[in-house]
Amino acid sequence: MLDRSAYLDTMKTTGNEFRVKLLAGIRHSGKSFLFYQFISELRQAGIDDDRIIHLNFENTVFGAPRTAREIEAFIDKNTGKRGKYYIFFDEIQAVSGWEKAVSALLQRRKFDIYISTSNAPVSFGGNDAAREKKIFLINFKPLSFAEYKKFFAPEARPGCGLLNKAMAIKNSKCDHFDNYVRFGGFPAVYSGLYETYAGLSCIGDEEIETINSRLNAIYSSILLNDVIRRANIRNVELLEHIINIIFLNIGKENSTQKITENLRKKRYKKNLSLVPQYLKALENAFVLKKVYRCNLLTGKRMRTNITYFIGDHALLNAVMGIRDKAACGIPENILLHDLERRGYAVYSAKLGGNIVDFFAKRADTFLFLQIVDRTDDDENILKQKIETLNLLNNMKMFSSQKKYVLFLDADARFKQEDGGINYVSLQNFLLFSNDI
Repeated sequence: MLDRSAYLDTMKTTGNEFRVKLLAGIRHSGKSFLFYQFISELRQAGIDDDRIIHLNFENTVFGAPRTAREIEAFIDKNTGKRGKYYIFFDEIQAVSGWEKAVSALLQRRKFDIYISTSNAPVSFGGNDAAREKKIFLINFKPLSFAEYKKFFAPEARPGCGLLNKAMAIKNSKCDHFDNYVRFGGFPAVYSGLYETYAGLSCIGDEEIETINSRLNAIYSSILLNDVIRRANIRNVELLEHIINIIFLNIGKENSTQKITENLRKKRYKKNLSLVPQYLKALENAFVLKKVYRCNLLTGKRMRTNITYFIGDHALLNAVMGIRDKAACGIPENILLHDLERRGYAVYSAKLGGNIVDFFAKRADTFLFLQIVDRTDDDENILKQKIETLNLLNNMKMFSSQKKYVLFLDADARFKQEDGGINYVSLQNFLLFSNDI
């Protein structure tokens, strides 16, 4: 069983607050499964079944509530007793005007409400401060590398046989990371594939075919339900062209204008005015993640120099085919989501004409991170990235902040230079605690 304890703990600690606990994230990332886990724990804690209401609005029987008014009527009918009730609304974006129903239920202060959505934005009306009083947002993501490795590590299944356990221990951290790079973080991809530890190191053509089929099904489901239907997209061909352009340029500066120009070069001229609308639909479905450039001197987000990433790197493999090595911005994509899981706001930055791959900010803590592939022939890339971090060391406002050079080489050992720059493999960094 995949244990998403960090998300589960967050739900538990916010349970007594009279705010809606909102899990927002890409489809198939495990939101529904987390609800089942939480409901199971409530039952184990002695909460009666009639105090728990769970509705999945994309998997309901005939006659289930489909409008805001019907939701209120259903809750009224099934919560006649006094006392606290736990309400779980799964994939609530399927109900038009659901915000009104949830707001009305929240005002009664007898319901502990949890909702999930695979589509943004969510609006409860009013300004940001008013929304924060009603909503506790939990940005839900597919498996991190740390979660993936924890599940497949030898200690995760103490009951396995000695031979399989020995084979698992033999697997290096790099083996785990290579598989994570190839197959991504969607939990459903791994269901039933790793019944023994030996399976982790014995992935053959049959397993690859199964994984590829599952990735394609996940991608198609996301695209159909949360992009095409949700945004009422008519020109699917244009949408696919936009996706291909973005996926081939993950982590590179991009914009609506550049994408439009790219389409024109390919002699595609139909409905180009829809490019901004289609990009927004992909963002709302968490297929795309937009990262802005930050002005390090002013601390303000810039409107230009946008970089696009994707909701999980498995989507790239679904579109382009499973690859054996990290490519096409996958390491950067993995790092971005890992930083966001840790609560950082993430930007790109530029200093002295050189790019800082990521500038991450959480309260008063700043991180500056550069990713380097030491197999590249061009040693100037490494020198340039280190030089940029040294420039930051010479600036009083950033001299004490943490700086990392992250190598794709799994054998890179952690070391710290006198200049305050930390050198470590990306794999090791992803396994650091949240205290960084």
